[in-house]
Amino acid sequence: MVLVVTDGEPTAHLEDFDGDGTSVFFDYPPHPRTIAHTVRGFDDMARLGAQVTIFRLGSDPGLARFIDQVARRVQGRVVVPDLDGLGAAVVGDYLRFRRR
Repeated sequence: MVLVVTDGEPTAHLEDFDGDGTSVFFDYPPHPRTIAHTVRGFDDMARLGAQVTIFRLGSDPGLARFIDQVARRVQGRVVVPDLDGLGAAVVGDYLRFRRR
């Protein structure tokens, strides 16, 4: 089970610029490489059989579109809680799917 809480599109990822694999690449709007890294990470989780739930905070259309596409791709779920209900939504989702 993977629970992801996000309030924005992916804007950073790790690159191996100097051979140690820990350099951070940041760009806004999201760079295609960052999007590719993010999608690959979700694909890897799905390939391992993880149930992915993404908690989307905010109503940005770009974020909503990206999250919906990723969730469909990995057969995951999208939950859009209000900020006051975020904690309860995350814990509730965890407990509900942990029992499966």
